[in-house]
Amino acid sequence: MDKNTIFAFVLIGVILLLSTSRWYREKIVGVKPVPADTTVADIDIGDSTQAFKAEPREDKPIQPTPVVQLDEVVATDRGSDKVVTMKNDCILVRLSSRGGGTLISWKLIAKDVDDTTEYQYKTRIDENEPIEMIPDDAHDNLAITTDHGYDFGRMQFEVTLNSKKDSIQTVRFTRDLETGARLEKIYILTPGVYHLILQTKFVGFQWEQIGEKYRLEWNSGLRYTEPNPKDDLMYYEAIALQGDDLVKQKKRGSTGFQEGNTHWVSVRTKYFIMAIIPEETGIGTELRVEEDNHRKTIQADLAMPWKGLQEETHSYQIFLGPMDYQLLKSYKTDLAKSMSWGWKLIKPFSIGALYALQFLYSILHNYGWAIIVFAILIKIVLYPLTRHSYKSMREMQSLQPKMSAIREKYKDNPQKMNEETMKLYKSHGVNPMGGCLPMLLQMPVLFALFNLFRSTIMLRHAEFLMIKDLSAPDHLLGSINVLPVIMGLAMIVQQKLSSAQNTQQKAMTYFMPIFLTFIFYKFSSGLNLYYLIFNIFTIAQEIIVRRGKTETASV
Repeated sequence: MDKNTIFAFVLIGVILLLSTSRWYREKIVGVKPVPADTTVADIDIGDSTQAFKAEPREDKPIQPTPVVQLDEVVATDRGSDKVVTMKNDCILVRLSSRGGGTLISWKLIAKDVDDTTEYQYKTRIDENEPIEMIPDDAHDNLAITTDHGYDFGRMQFEVTLNSKKDSIQTVRFTRDLETGARLEKIYILTPGVYHLILQTKFVGFQWEQIGEKYRLEWNSGLRYTEPNPKDDLMYYEAIALQGDDLVKQKKRGSTGFQEGNTHWVSVRTKYFIMAIIPEETGIGTELRVEEDNHRKTIQADLAMPWKGLQEETHSYQIFLGPMDYQLLKSYKTDLAKSMSWGWKLIKPFSIGALYALQFLYSILHNYGWAIIVFAILIKIVLYPLTRHSYKSMREMQSLQPKMSAIREKYKDNPQKMNEETMKLYKSHGVNPMGGCLPMLLQMPVLFALFNLFRSTIMLRHAEFLMIKDLSAPDHLLGSINVLPVIMGLAMIVQQKLSSAQNTQQKAMTYFMPIFLTFIFYKFSSGLNLYYLIFNIFTIAQEIIVRRGKTETASV
């Protein structure tokens, strides 16, 4: 192995190692640290005590958050609801007094131009308007129901507003029952995070009012955010983590009540996720999917134990934000398991490619160029194996006359034919699989990028030259995708160069490029860009190798 090859391997190793470090994630990529689930700390919100501690993001200075404002009273079918608006630099949330803070709106606020993640929140309709995540007909989100028939989602609650130091916003919803019992739901919003803290406080309830458990319900699903709803529907599902296993519901129907230690329940689309994360592990979940007029509504319930105490409090994080791997991983509740990485064998490659591309983006400030450089680096890493592959192919060619003689001599004895063929390979030091090794080694990377480019939010609406969205087909000529066609042409050139050395491969010169063009045609433009650049450098490499062979032969 020459010095250049050794240097290439060392360079890739340094990039991958550096890209997984905490310093890189916080200082280069600008990951929003959300250690909101680490410890429990007291926050002064009147009668309520413990809540999750939430630290602000470190990627830019925190601006003072306005005092919570009470919106106008709006008329609804169930009387007059008071609507409370809470806002920080990431989200704008509207809560209704009906149901004690049932969620009717959750908007992701557009990012600043200099923010590395600003593309996450653009819409094709109005890029200056925050993205609304809650459907228009949403109802009873975050409502509470009990085993013994209480449906607090249909009750009006009194509203009390608080504004405390350090821009921590709180709002308390209170419902007093005729029996003397009281339910409080307290919402807390801190700067720089994508979640609300919710506390439920039961005071003076009897066993016949609650039972063994109560449910915190999510009933509306999420709003489709992509121009083509099919993009969202492909990933639209309810997910819960029970123990170490994921419970999922994607098709119409219900999981039924699944009893077990439940760490979180969620509803996700292609790029965004809502999750209810209890501080104390839940005791069960039910996930449901309803379909009406070609529209899916996905519901998720979290069951929590009621211990029968005179005063009982539970705390949750209500997260609704991007499917960002580092962001979800920072919650330390295995929420990142909700992401789609493909087969278990491919997952390490997907995560490694994610960090490498984000590292390159931090230098190049464009994901298109980052993909190009990444393809070149992968090609450099595979170069020694590719060179060995070409050598094996040439040696196989030189053995063709002898192999033909063996096949002719032992055509009636296949076993003896195979034995003599293997002896021939061994005597000349030839590995018949040597020509396939580079292709086999790049397949995990290709599969990893396929999963990464079609589902990670980092490429959503990321632009490159005339391409408007690297996570989607390029549509450079109206509805026609150009990149996969160019990629197919490049593969034909590459196949012609290869078949010039091996006449038995000429039949594949057009079949494989056409087949792969058809397969890749609706894949993301980012994946097609990667494979196109990889093929172009493969062509250049074959030309160089063939030229070197010709010069050696002439000497």
